Amino acid sequence: MQNDKVKRFPILKILLVQVLVVALLIGLVYTIKKLSPKEYENLAVKYADVMENEGVAAPVQKALGKIKALFVDENNQPVEGNVGGKDEDVNGNRYPENCSASKYIINEDICRPAVGKISSPFGYRINPVSEKLSFHTGIDIAADAGSPVKAAYYGMVAEAGEDDVYGKFIKLNHGNGIETFYAHCSALKVKTGDIVGAGQTIATVGSTGWSTGPHLHFSIIINGIYCNPGYLIR
Repeated sequence: MQNDKVKRFPILKILLVQVLVVALLIGLVYTIKKLSPKEYENLAVKYADVMENEGVAAPVQKALGKIKALFVDENNQPVEGNVGGKDEDVNGNRYPENCSASKYIINEDICRPAVGKISSPFGYRINPVSEKLSFHTGIDIAADAGSPVKAAYYGMVAEAGEDDVYGKFIKLNHGNGIETFYAHCSALKVKTGDIVGAGQTIATVGSTGWSTGPHLHFSIIINGIYCNPGYLIR
């Protein structure tokens, strides 16, 4: 009798463990089914940093690694690095150390971030708010208030916030040192950590921060250097 009890006890333990595992799996499947595609994507990104190689992190990292920038000369031949801070405008004003007029190419077509005319180019200008000479680190696209602001490339939202100068803004990380910046928005449609597709609406055009009217301030940053978006957007 005692041997029968000993034999039955481990069998009961095994059955109990199996029941618990099945219950956990059912609960996990039920939870995933309740998540919307966006919530599931955010959950994947949240745990990407704890995955070592493959798994959740792999698709995001591979996608971010596809886009690349290359600095070139006037004949589109590769040059070493970029020359941030060494450029001068036609009046002899030296560019800030974190800005460059060097020509570059990106291996993916850009999605125009807003529909409208370029109202202020990259470089030195008289700031319309301060009325003083200052360096403009991007381009301004005059657009209708409330019209969509779209992601230039596939990427991850590195920051979504608001400050006194840029108003409501978004910075996207596209991988390989490439970032884009969108400012003076009226409303933000994404949050930090979100994954966005090229052409996805991430905000709406506004006039928040230092602004004299509805427009989008758009910057391209390569390895920490603000570069002229005019090479990609005409």
